[in-house]
Amino acid sequence: MDSAESGEGRPDVIAFDNAWKWIVAHAARIWGFALFGLVLAVSWHTLRGIHTRDFRAALHSLDAGALTLAAVATILNVTIMGFYDVLAFRHTRTRPFERWRFGAVAFCWSNFLTLGPLAGPAIRLWLYRSRVDDLAELHAGIVSVVIAFTSGLVGWTLAALLIARVGGGMVMLAIAALLLVMAAAWIGRAIAQRTERFAGAPAGSARTIELAIVGWTDWLFAAVAFIACLYATRIDAPALRLIDTFFFGQVIGLVSLVPGGFGSSDAFWIARLPFDQSVSAAALTAYRFIYYIAPWFTASLVLLSWATRRSSRRVDVARRIIASLVGGAGVLIVLSSASPALHARLVLMQQYVPLPLVELGQLTAALAGLLLLVLARGLARGYTAAYKATIALLLLAGFASILKGLDWEESLALGTVGAAAWSQAGLFDRASGGDWLEWADLGLGVTAFLLFLTFGTFSHHLSGAALARWNAIGYHFQSARFLRSAASMLLVVVTASLYVLLRTPVHFQRPAERDITRALQEHAAFGSGTTPMMVAVGDKSVFFDEGRGFCLYRTIGPYLVVFSDPVVKALAERGAFMDALFAFAADLDRRPLFYQVSVDWIPLLHDRGYHLFKLGEEANVRLDRVTTQGHAGKMTRQIIRRAEREAVAFRIMETCEVEARMSELEQISRAWLDGRHLVERQFSIGYFDREYIARCRCAIVEEARAKGRILAFANLLEGPRGEELSIDLMRYRTDAPSVMDFLITSLLLYGKEAGYRTFNLGMAPLSSVGEHRDAHARERLAALFFRRGEPWYNFQGVRFYKQKFDPDWVPRYLAYQRAGEWPIALANVSALVAGSWGSALLPGRDQSRGAKDSRLAVGEA
Repeated sequence: MDSAESGEGRPDVIAFDNAWKWIVAHAARIWGFALFGLVLAVSWHTLRGIHTRDFRAALHSLDAGALTLAAVATILNVTIMGFYDVLAFRHTRTRPFERWRFGAVAFCWSNFLTLGPLAGPAIRLWLYRSRVDDLAELHAGIVSVVIAFTSGLVGWTLAALLIARVGGGMVMLAIAALLLVMAAAWIGRAIAQRTERFAGAPAGSARTIELAIVGWTDWLFAAVAFIACLYATRIDAPALRLIDTFFFGQVIGLVSLVPGGFGSSDAFWIARLPFDQSVSAAALTAYRFIYYIAPWFTASLVLLSWATRRSSRRVDVARRIIASLVGGAGVLIVLSSASPALHARLVLMQQYVPLPLVELGQLTAALAGLLLLVLARGLARGYTAAYKATIALLLLAGFASILKGLDWEESLALGTVGAAAWSQAGLFDRASGGDWLEWADLGLGVTAFLLFLTFGTFSHHLSGAALARWNAIGYHFQSARFLRSAASMLLVVVTASLYVLLRTPVHFQRPAERDITRALQEHAAFGSGTTPMMVAVGDKSVFFDEGRGFCLYRTIGPYLVVFSDPVVKALAERGAFMDALFAFAADLDRRPLFYQVSVDWIPLLHDRGYHLFKLGEEANVRLDRVTTQGHAGKMTRQIIRRAEREAVAFRIMETCEVEARMSELEQISRAWLDGRHLVERQFSIGYFDREYIARCRCAIVEEARAKGRILAFANLLEGPRGEELSIDLMRYRTDAPSVMDFLITSLLLYGKEAGYRTFNLGMAPLSSVGEHRDAHARERLAALFFRRGEPWYNFQGVRFYKQKFDPDWVPRYLAYQRAGEWPIALANVSALVAGSWGSALLPGRDQSRGAKDSRLAVGEA
């Protein structure tokens, strides 16, 4: 029969088929919720009998021996689960033990979060993808596993139903279940062979029987674990009835399509079990933890380990996962330390735990929780020191939990987290580079303290009388113990804050002379502008990318701050240079932050997800427009005539003379600073350093009648190929006449005569920032500061002064990675320029120490 006769191509058939697919697809989305709602509605009256107090009492009274039996049954069950893959994936390039590992881990993971083998294919495709030539080769094995698993459930369920009707014991049930499982597997194989989608299912009858036996054994141990948890309640019940209830609940969970059958199966079990509802809920909680959660947690760690071995890109994710577990453990122990001990356990403590150990345990647990939160950030970075400290703290906190209140649950949880961290020890292989305590760590510490204080205040029902007894010591003075712990935590947080604020900065290592010379040579060869020449100051490190170029940087806090534009040999190599720079920053565990970057680099930074904050504009004077003739040269002529009347002269002082008169220049510089109550800055501007000044020629203004007494000086930065001329330091005597205009005007005329194209007058901070109404709010705020911030800095005065030389204004930006971090980025750069956080927060504080490198130290933790 052709297609026309069969109706395959008829529009009505196609429409019906599409409608049917639409119905099935949408029904599948709501089916689980509908079935869960139905089960909940039917059993709602029974579920209302669960009371929190009775549930907790039942949970604490569960028999440890029966729970141990459930754990052993679970381990045996996991062992059996691995044999699904041993048999079903024989055709892959794997050894039997490797297939067993894959199968056991896949089942442990998918049982909890998904639907066992019904959602396990994704994991198996990932595990076996390197063991087959084509992923399609795995389809037959996956279908076989699904058939065996489902046949096991169907066979046991039918056997339980049959024995309940006709009678029989456990042996009869097991035999009937085995036969029915084999029959179901046989039928499933036949259906798969006749279904086009699963036509590749294995046809071997022996393999089908073997897998059916695995499925039968799998569900046998699952039932044993379930019944053992029920018998942990110390209530006798017929085993056959419990088995019947177990398998029907599992069928409901599977049909509901809810991961692990959570909710739907539990509601059915609580309604059908011959126990008090609270007791049933306690037993089922133990079952869920032993049979589902614990294996899933273990499998997750194994999968995490395998994932990081297969791809180094997943290492950071794995570190953050372990760090999250440790952070969660820190929160747990903080909350536990803030809550009073259970009365029954307090009575036991009076008998067996000396009071000093109770006090010590309370304090240790609280501080350990705080420190674990801080160490979690170090773990996320992969620090070996943070890992070792975390393991030690988890062990210490576990013992402290026992001492402070016999809280074995918290101790077990901390031990589990410690085991998880220990199992991933290979992830934490990075040296911390010393002191890495930052403001973010202090923020976590403050958060932990506030959490402890808030939770404890409500838990202990603090009153004025309790506060008055803060120094009382005794087993039952738990409020006083809490207050002392809170005071200790506060002391630790305050001490750490003062340490970060006032600590001696990590000493900056001045770059080697050969690095400075190399950078200057590369800049002369293929660089542009004069800003990179500030490497000669020695207050910035140099990153070289062999054969491509270099950039200047400093580290502070979480940032690697790149100063101005990198110097790159060719435009086509910018991307490769950035890749190398970012890899270097990652090795230092820093985020690249670009300070005073030009528009030339913005497209490249934009592609890397960077955000921009306009810092201001740089004044570049075109020297071909500088003249002393006509109307345009009127101001220049006036300045020169005034200098002539004041008997001062301009000249360029060569380096040999600069070195000979260095003491005189240093005296002028110190007097200039002292007269304005200023301290030297760094990074974005130079400071007076003998080695730095001796490298450059200096422009000076001197008295014509006093044997060349220097009134003012500025060191020259002479860019390559006659492109740009600039100055860095400009200092003058406090008793000198107004020579600033004359010095700059003379430099402009000199630059033009020497053949330079532009003169860089430097930045006008916040100039032309946020002027448009549609600008970012942060830049509009900066514009307000530009207009109203004169008491702090002469923003408008700087712009006005430089404007009179008729420059072209070139925007400069701060480029940062995260949208909301611009205030933090600006604060760190401010501390970098100021020399320390203390100088940034207290600008008037004199930081000069007289040493050559006094400006080079800044907190680089």
